[in-house]
Amino acid sequence: MKLLEINLNGQKAGRSLTKSMIKGLNNKKIRTEKGGYLFKAASDETTLYLGILPEFNQGDRNYHYNIELHGNPEFFLTGSLNPDGVFSILFIPKEKELSSFSIDAYRKIYLAFAENLLALGLKEPGELNMVTTMLLQSSGLFPEGPVSLLQIREKS
Repeated sequence: MKLLEINLNGQKAGRSLTKSMIKGLNNKKIRTEKGGYLFKAASDETTLYLGILPEFNQGDRNYHYNIELHGNPEFFLTGSLNPDGVFSILFIPKEKELSSFSIDAYRKIYLAFAENLLALGLKEPGELNMVTTMLLQSSGLFPEGPVSLLQIREKS
């Protein structure tokens, strides 16, 4: 998978801005001060859309609904990176049984998220929590149940 352009919090972000944001994600002290990070992610053929907010900002709590993604996409991921550096990356299915189209759409976003963040400096392996692993396995997106972003990237 090729690296995509990054749209970060509604703005086109160059590689240097994205790399500096990832440095903050990698820094345990910053993650702890911020209470972790909340995010949403979507992608298309050319762009990875990321909305990222600290869990807490100057004592105020942020929420996922405060994060807007460019174009309000139909398929997106929502999750968090906790202070220990563990990701929770979920999606809200549009149907009870995922169609092959939906599986493919969500899978592409997971792959774009993993590939681009790791390529831009996110510390490997990008551990996933058990809920994420079980969701990916039971939904059929990644039947082998990856435990890290690195394992997701290896599926591209």
